Amino acid sequence: MRAVALMLFTYVWRLQDAFPFLGKAQLPALAMLAALIYYASTKHPIRRARLIKGPTLKLVVALTVIMAIGVPFSLWVGHSATFVFKGMLPNVLFLVLVATSVRSIRDVEWFALVNLYGALVYTTVVSLFFSVGGDGRLGGLIFYDANDFALVMVCTIPFAIYFLGKGQKRSRRIAALITMAMILTAMVKSGSRGGFIGLIAVMLYVLLRYRAIPSSVRLAVTIAGVALFLGFASDKYWTSMGTILHPQSDYNYKDDVGRVEVWKRGVGYMIHNPIVGVGVAAYPVAEGGSDLALALAAQGKGFKWSVAHNSFLETGAELGIPGALVFIGILVVTGFGLTRFSPRGKWAPWISRREMALAQMLIGALFGFAVAGFFVSAEYFAYLYFILGLAVGLTKLVRLRAAANPLKRPQINVRLASRTPPPSDADLSWVHSSIETSLGGAARKR
Repeated sequence: MRAVALMLFTYVWRLQDAFPFLGKAQLPALAMLAALIYYASTKHPIRRARLIKGPTLKLVVALTVIMAIGVPFSLWVGHSATFVFKGMLPNVLFLVLVATSVRSIRDVEWFALVNLYGALVYTTVVSLFFSVGGDGRLGGLIFYDANDFALVMVCTIPFAIYFLGKGQKRSRRIAALITMAMILTAMVKSGSRGGFIGLIAVMLYVLLRYRAIPSSVRLAVTIAGVALFLGFASDKYWTSMGTILHPQSDYNYKDDVGRVEVWKRGVGYMIHNPIVGVGVAAYPVAEGGSDLALALAAQGKGFKWSVAHNSFLETGAELGIPGALVFIGILVVTGFGLTRFSPRGKWAPWISRREMALAQMLIGALFGFAVAGFFVSAEYFAYLYFILGLAVGLTKLVRLRAAANPLKRPQINVRLASRTPPPSDADLSWVHSSIETSLGGAARKR
């Protein structure tokens, strides 16, 4: 789990970029190698790979297969092939390692806490060493740009909210408060309008749908967040955000390299290549070969080879309509599966408010990704696959709990559960022994 946590710090929170002297150590590769070696040596029955088989993992594998099939038809074959091996496969392994490594609800919480600390470190580094440029946007970031950074922050807010709930240690609640404050101030610095829309969406979700956290806590956090945001946001920031209500006056609406025109061309790429697309990571090449780009080149003018600035459209353009449907399916199926962690859901007899809060935390993160991702090309960000891994791991634990002890617990009462402390690992030890016994019995039958 520590090796997987190091993957989180390097894949998502870019530890090697924040501290350049670590860049030469190849930390991401070393972290993955260590995690794979440790996983290969584990004998814990709950960490068996076959226990995480489900719709989310199948769809992620299907997306990877679609990418690989499209490589020979890509506009940039070599780059697409390299991306499949160096970009997508590590994401799939990251998801699998997160999902298989968790043995109890405490492990899921531990990963969520490590993620929170990663956000705290990263936002602190950004606040100290990166400044806002003349355009009112955060500049100079090494891996993420301002819009990417805002999306990652939006997806992290539900993690901070989770650790502000009742029953959490004081140290964790303080860390969550500090991280929340750092996230909001950093988002103001980013100047991202897509991030601002994502922030509004996530805060509304927290206020209206994050019901596993007491309403008083949700309301207090929302009010404090709004106050903090208003306190740090400048007039220039609000002027920029005001263009959301008047898009006709913004370059994204009327410029050839603005989002609207880029999206129109992206739809065209998808229509002309509906089955295999233009190839994974080849959207900029398609832009460079567009009619507009060729016309400008004939006039001796340059043209920006841009990404789509839309995760869903870019997936459709690069992987075709099947790839777009599978990608959307990953988000929908995972989110729907997490909604079953409710008093009336499929897993109601085997969960407490603790599991419901974790599920709602992950729904909030996925919802934030879907909204902010409409304005950012983030479909291959490692953060998404970390969130998916936690969702698969959480589902695995509850499913095994139900299989090992069917209907052991009565239907959950939400009011009672809200007053009941989360179960300890000792309380759940029967799950481990029952699963090991049942797995052994199944093996003997085969």
